[in-house]
Amino acid sequence: MTATVSIVIPTFNRADRLPRAIDSALAQTVSCEVVVVDHGSTDATPDVAKRYGEKITYVRRERDFGPHYCWLDGVMHSSGDLVHLQFDDDWIEDRFIEACLGVMDDDTGFAFSVSRIQKDGEPETYHTTFDDWLSGSGTYPVSKIEKKFMRAVVSPGCCTFRRQVLIDGLYQGQLPLPLSHYHGVGPDRFIPLLSMLRYPKVGFVREPLAVFIEHPGSITIDAGSDKNKAQEMKRAYREVRRFYKELKLIRLFRMIRGIR
Repeated sequence: MTATVSIVIPTFNRADRLPRAIDSALAQTVSCEVVVVDHGSTDATPDVAKRYGEKITYVRRERDFGPHYCWLDGVMHSSGDLVHLQFDDDWIEDRFIEACLGVMDDDTGFAFSVSRIQKDGEPETYHTTFDDWLSGSGTYPVSKIEKKFMRAVVSPGCCTFRRQVLIDGLYQGQLPLPLSHYHGVGPDRFIPLLSMLRYPKVGFVREPLAVFIEHPGSITIDAGSDKNKAQEMKRAYREVRRFYKELKLIRLFRMIRGIR
């Protein structure tokens, strides 16, 4: 697939971790625009961004309105047909974007890779994800993988999405008829599901090209250590799954009515 690619790095008070995320974006084997968006950092993040000069686009807001608004701000400042959301505490291998492009065509909404997880400060991988989902790298029909996405959350940090899907999927606040909500979760699950509503295929790279760091400052680790927070997060993700099913019914109704 021939397309332009942007890597958007939302960041907040992680000046010590940010350089690795930026360096991994700049090291990609295909040309990528790199956008760093900083909402309200009070540490040395502006100084870190300044060191990269014109190699990156740096977007600075003095107020922080939450992670998803920061993500959306970065995507809106990007110019690529495709966008990878790179978290500021993680990184990608230099072939990540090239490999994702290799499993995308005009009917593919997004691509994702196997990821590996490392504990903070330790060089060895202790866990990999998604490597048993499909037999090999390639482009697959949504029907082949939809159930897995319904059961598990796939981080945007190992995905490359179409820009328009990201814009439409990064809802701010809550879904239309919410029963549950947890700050910082929801759109990350909704984006791939929205993509699967619009496009018939998904690309998969069976190589561990995205790296996630497990540390106390991460939302998922913080929630996992608190049973009440973990349950709230689970309910919020369930809300997205329910909304996706409702959207599928609407699509079916339109097909029956001949609405295109």
